[in-house]
Amino acid sequence: GGGAFLPGIYTYTYTNAQIAAANSTFNMMRIPINEATANDPASLQKIKGYIDQFAGHYAIICMFGVAQTGKTHGDGFPDGLAAMGTAWANINAVFASYPNVHYEIFNEPFGYPWSTLAEKQHYVSDMETIITDAGMSISNPKIILDGMGYAQKVDEVVEGGWTGDIAYHFYPNWINPENQTPSQSNFSNLVQGALGNYGQRVWVTEFGANLSEPNPCYDTYDGGTSAADQNINALRGLDDALRALRANGHGVKGAFAWHGWDNGDTYDFWLSSNSNGACKIKEIETHD
Repeated sequence: GGGAFLPGIYTYTYTNAQIAAANSTFNMMRIPINEATANDPASLQKIKGYIDQFAGHYAIICMFGVAQTGKTHGDGFPDGLAAMGTAWANINAVFASYPNVHYEIFNEPFGYPWSTLAEKQHYVSDMETIITDAGMSISNPKIILDGMGYAQKVDEVVEGGWTGDIAYHFYPNWINPENQTPSQSNFSNLVQGALGNYGQRVWVTEFGANLSEPNPCYDTYDGGTSAADQNINALRGLDDALRALRANGHGVKGAFAWHGWDNGDTYDFWLSSNSNGACKIKEIETHD
């Protein structure tokens, strides 16, 4: 969960062959990066090698902030606007000719308040500064801005003036069982309400849940309020919402299980003990 926020140059240990093998299941990947890694030419070439394994070279590169003292997920602010602009300039120098490599400018900007219009505009203005500092146009169709908060506040970034693509994140704890029943319908309504008429501009760049619950493909609805029910109903609700959005002409551009890679925890798509939830992930990504 906190690995992408570690400082320094990332150690990408996957081989091109492993990425190519994953391409038999997925047709697009989301790759984390930070400023130090973006400033390292060898790392950018390794990422390029990964992306070259995908037909059509489909990918999202997402910039993460660095963890602050006592905070494993950063502080929700970019690590310097100018520095981040330089990092994106380096990325774009490698991938400008790849039309299907998209740029998620900053992951989960939860440090920015969103109570007033001015606060929402401040966030959008900071992101646009990064984009222009990188030598790119804010109308570049490759660019994606996260929704505000933990990327769950889509309306707020639109109200702040952003007219391009938007990233949305979704997790079971978006509903607190102490305040609302974590039912499939409540999760579905939450997603549909968040995305509204913006679905065609939205990438669900993160979604996840515990995939190890004893419920084959999470196909059986459970109306309880346990942690297991919350995980199952979250994915069932997301699936329901993405189907509904697609049916009414507001289908999202794609959805990314986070994290997908093989590290042995309950969010791990590849772990055999997580096959029930992994089956539901396949359904979600087929229906999105």
